[in-house]
Amino acid sequence: MKGYYDKGTWQKNRCIQISTVLKEDMDIHYELYQNHVELHLEGKYHNADNQEFVNQLHQQSGGIPSLSWLSWQEKERFRCQIDMPVNSWEEVKAAFDAIIAIFDPIIETAIKQKSMQEKNTSSKSDEQNKNIDAAIVPVGEVLNISNLRIPEYQRPYRWSEKNVRQLLEDILESKNAGKKKYRIGSVILYNNEERTTTTLDIVDGQQRLTTLFILAKACGESITRNSLEYYHFDSVTNIKKNYSFIRLWLNENCKENNGDYFNYIKESCEFVKIIVYDLSEAFQMFDSQNGRGKELEAYNLLKAYHIRAMEQESKEDKINCDKRWENATQYDATPKNEKDPNIDILKQLFDEQLFRSRIWSRKEKAGEFSKKEIEEFKGFTIDKNHPAVFPYQNPQLLQYLTAKFYKNVLSGTVATQNRFISGDNDNIDPFVNINQQIVNGKPFFDFIETYVEIYKRMFIDVGTYQLSEFKEFYYSFCLNYGDDKEHRTQEGAFKPKYPATRDGDTYLREAYKSLSFVLFDKFGEIGLNKYYKELYRLIYRHRLEKPAIKYKFVETLPSKYFKIILEAKDLADLSELNKHLPHNEIEYQKENDRKIPQSIWDFISNGIFIINNEK
Repeated sequence: MKGYYDKGTWQKNRCIQISTVLKEDMDIHYELYQNHVELHLEGKYHNADNQEFVNQLHQQSGGIPSLSWLSWQEKERFRCQIDMPVNSWEEVKAAFDAIIAIFDPIIETAIKQKSMQEKNTSSKSDEQNKNIDAAIVPVGEVLNISNLRIPEYQRPYRWSEKNVRQLLEDILESKNAGKKKYRIGSVILYNNEERTTTTLDIVDGQQRLTTLFILAKACGESITRNSLEYYHFDSVTNIKKNYSFIRLWLNENCKENNGDYFNYIKESCEFVKIIVYDLSEAFQMFDSQNGRGKELEAYNLLKAYHIRAMEQESKEDKINCDKRWENATQYDATPKNEKDPNIDILKQLFDEQLFRSRIWSRKEKAGEFSKKEIEEFKGFTIDKNHPAVFPYQNPQLLQYLTAKFYKNVLSGTVATQNRFISGDNDNIDPFVNINQQIVNGKPFFDFIETYVEIYKRMFIDVGTYQLSEFKEFYYSFCLNYGDDKEHRTQEGAFKPKYPATRDGDTYLREAYKSLSFVLFDKFGEIGLNKYYKELYRLIYRHRLEKPAIKYKFVETLPSKYFKIILEAKDLADLSELNKHLPHNEIEYQKENDRKIPQSIWDFISNGIFIINNEK
């Protein structure tokens, strides 16, 4: 332990620093802060390993009445203070002695326990690690790997100017501070011997590596590597944009010292380089690395999983699936407005209309979609190398084979039933349904693309002629309460307007959309046109009955209606929904919510459909 007392200036915040105990991302020290002596825990104390340590500190110090635990969670800090304020240099020393006497033994015990755990697990991990090479290496060593490759399943290069600036400034700050070593992350590489020439495929770290390659070019540095191929238009666009930004940044911050700056990166900055020889292990590591991050959405962990299942597909098919997937994450719904951000349709679908609909259809509680729930969209692989193993897989095998046979032989002679009256696009698969068993690989991407297209037509392109009857209603009753239906043809009309943006209204709207989505999926436009009003009244009646709508309330709300839809064999069976409709005898909130027009309230309560003075 090291630290200092400054008798002459003790009133200022002074600290006694102790070395990190468990991880580099957790700083533990004693500090005089606002006239109290405290133990400070700063950094990512809330991850699994560090949280265990914090809990240990809590438990072993919990019985001491003079201590108070406080948190600065927004700053990733935790602190424990001795309640008695200090007003003199002698009191400062006494307080430091007291808090050190309390926590030093606990910290030392934690160190010993951690050491014992590592010894006990090291022998178990030897076997697991025999196919993994890991080392801390200079960044320059990684940049000069000649056989680096970006595999087809990788996301596009999408780092923003903010991401790039943060990396450049962090490195510059480290350089100016005189740090001899600076860790800037990790890269996971798969030793791919299945190709004609063995490559090191970038499983994780592509965004940071690409940025460093752009930086090298901007600094005039030559890198002895083969050219990397980028398969996405987005990648090329962002590479050009960030190259221009990096040149400006270098001119402002390094001026004539670009070479020194890049030499510091090559020689003093480090990567944790991990080479994996088993692709499944590479993806497991990728999942665990990114599952805790904020940048990677939970659903994106599924893309690599299903591309990996495309063993029998061509490289072109893999790239095409990847492009379709990424295009759905960057859909430009307002092309005339350059400042309007693109829409991530996949996030919307996985969070709501696919995930929650499947859960509600099983009459289960449907909460938020997260990494823990991605198994919902993992099934089994069917191809010549993966035949059906169990009888329950036979229907999916039949569907898979029938779809191929239909596409190759029957598509010109035998017609399938369209969902849209005017006809379905080629990218809407007639053989999928929302609640089907997932088949891994290309069938999964076809499944997803079908519902991306349907979602766009139902809920984004609200001004088009398809489903116009439903869309006029959806616009005026869900997005812009009571507004003239003519406005729905304007660009951006799909965005809800206040008060439809309130939390409770949003929860109900998503439940209504999911019900409509499943009904349309099963009975097409004809079925939706017949029952979309009834579905609305079933869901939105709760806006009248409850003073506030909470997310947890909606988690179980629509499951009984999903059951009716799924069990219906024809449209007549859907009349069962009418038994749940509200009637006049229901007692509503005495003080009506005047943010919703009276005409909509009347429709919800008694079914009288009047909007803009039209019945």
